[in-house]
Amino acid sequence: MLNLKADTMLNNLQKLYATGFQDAFLDNALNKIVERQIERDESDLARIQADQAQFERDYEMSSADFWLLYQAGQMADTFDNFEWNVLCRAQERIEKRLAILRGSL
Repeated sequence: MLNLKADTMLNNLQKLYATGFQDAFLDNALNKIVERQIERDESDLARIQADQAQFERDYEMSSADFWLLYQAGQMADTFDNFEWNVLCRAQERIEKRLAILRGSL
């Protein structure tokens, strides 16, 4: 059985499609993979935003404002601030990934 790394397989598929290759089954499979990842990322993002909303209520500050202050070193290094920062970073990563998957980047 062929055992290639994902990046090699994607590169090979890109080269194949560049030659004019067309296959409805493969197109459908790739669309389903992307759709599934988008659903997972949207679910993760909703969970992260719910956790952020709790911090926003507790500290009466938006996550965007918090993150700017935290990145500037203007917030104390408390456990809550560390956790909130992790949530903000995760949100940024997921939003970038979703933009790529949706073709926005």
